[in-house]
Amino acid sequence: MKTLGNFLGRLLLLGLGLLLPLLALEIGVRVLNLAPPPEPNPAIWQPHPLMGWWHIPYSGGLFHSQYNEFEAEVRINARGLRDREIGYDNSGGALRILSLADSFGEALQVNLEQTYHKQLEGLLVDSLSRPVEVINGGVGGWGTDQEAIFYVAEGFRYEPEIVLLAFFVRNDTVNNYGPLELASVSGSQQKEFFSLSPQGELIPPAVKEEAKAKAEAKEVEIRDSNSQPLTQPQPSKPDHNPVLLPLADTLWQWSALYRLVVPYLRDMPPVVQKIGPSGLLGGEGVVRAGHPTTPVHFFVYQSPPDEEFEAAWTLTEAIIKRLRDEVESHGSRLAVVIIGAPEQVYPVEGERLLAANPALQKLTLDLELPNRRLGTFLAAEQIPYLDLLPIFRQAASDPATPPLHFRHDGHWTVTGHRLAAEAIHKFLLAELGEQLK
Repeated sequence: MKTLGNFLGRLLLLGLGLLLPLLALEIGVRVLNLAPPPEPNPAIWQPHPLMGWWHIPYSGGLFHSQYNEFEAEVRINARGLRDREIGYDNSGGALRILSLADSFGEALQVNLEQTYHKQLEGLLVDSLSRPVEVINGGVGGWGTDQEAIFYVAEGFRYEPEIVLLAFFVRNDTVNNYGPLELASVSGSQQKEFFSLSPQGELIPPAVKEEAKAKAEAKEVEIRDSNSQPLTQPQPSKPDHNPVLLPLADTLWQWSALYRLVVPYLRDMPPVVQKIGPSGLLGGEGVVRAGHPTTPVHFFVYQSPPDEEFEAAWTLTEAIIKRLRDEVESHGSRLAVVIIGAPEQVYPVEGERLLAANPALQKLTLDLELPNRRLGTFLAAEQIPYLDLLPIFRQAASDPATPPLHFRHDGHWTVTGHRLAAEAIHKFLLAELGEQLK
């Protein structure tokens, strides 16, 4: 009996030894406000038959980072733009610039007036003797393909004089090319893709009805609801149920310590591969566990590009040419802004990229290859372009410069948006000055 009592006593001490430090950490995280809030970010996207997904008009709210890096007010206007209310007509005779972009343009990390669109707008108003409207057409996750479709279906109605296409070199090429995009998201298809004919002609993607008919012919289930993207095939069921997912949801709701730690664990591929399928890292962890250990996007730096990336670049160039032709058919001009990734801007981020992805260490990488490839193409097509990479590198090398990117989120800070706006302002005045007056 005495032995059993000793065992239970030691077990109690062990339990207290584990629980008390966790309780102390939980209290500390709460007092110091280190964790993000438990509430999810507002739902602002919905399925769209042409563009895959699109903003929900009048939606929005307060967005925050899972790493507690930022908090921003986001509102979607009546026409589905993350912008002020703006109509198609331009009765005030303003210079209109339509900005096409992905999440760097959507910019959920900063308030609207802090985005490069609105900072650019203010700079141009100060430089020109006319009103200016820079219209934000950015949508998170979009590729050049969806941006081109948006212009043809909707963007031209705003009658912009300039169409400013932002191109993020890390993933836009992948986003445009079906085989690579599907490989990057474990086959979860959320849109239809452009393709090229054997003669090199650009073939537009199917719209919703055509995609559904094609899927039915292949016996693929299409889900069409507020919670699932259109034209998304039914994913294969996992070999096991994430039994700890309910526990993870409860911990996320009630434990600040859990909310602080888990986002960092999700960024560690070995941890996600081992623990993610159980559900302990939440639903996002389950999804990430099914993704490639080395994200497909990073192979864009492989030199020379492999066959798949060469095909992706060829398709991307065809999409940009088609967009240029559409823009010019409306009497407007297309200009391109090339956005560099953090691993290109900061040497330490490039080192972290290699350290975290052993598969890349076996390859010949050239972090400037995408910029050179795109710049050469744009120059040959006589499309004005600005490469922000050298500008951001120079600014980042100055110790006095505040951070240009959020460390974990990877998008621009207010300072990054300001730097981009100033550079684009100078570029537009130099390249298109007469047209702007």
